Amino acid sequence: MSEHKIKKGDSSLTLELIANKDILKSMSEKKSHQILVGFAAESENVIENAKAKLINKNLDFIVANDISQSGAGFAGDTNIAIIIAKDGTTINCPLMSKTELANKILDQINKYKGELHATND
Repeated sequence: MSEHKIKKGDSSLTLELIANKDILKSMSEKKSHQILVGFAAESENVIENAKAKLINKNLDFIVANDISQSGAGFAGDTNIAIIIAKDGTTINCPLMSKTELANKILDQINKYKGELHATND
């Protein structure tokens, strides 16, 4: 923090960033009955990186998408993804709207909730 106004003509400026707290990791450390879903936007080693994140963050599901693919990623209304469950089950989601993908994710969560209730009854 500068104690005075920095003039435009002054020497080069440096912006220093600090790391954010890993919210998903901290949530997983406190979870009891919650179902946690993470997202992995990757450009290489998509499945491997997503599985590592699934394990390291103690998630129930992770939605991995290869942002280098056309139609996937942040900029558009569509996505291509793979939903990976903690039991290793994978659901391939070819090019579809983000709304359709959200519904597929919710379907998997609801299915998992049903399985949890069936084993606890």
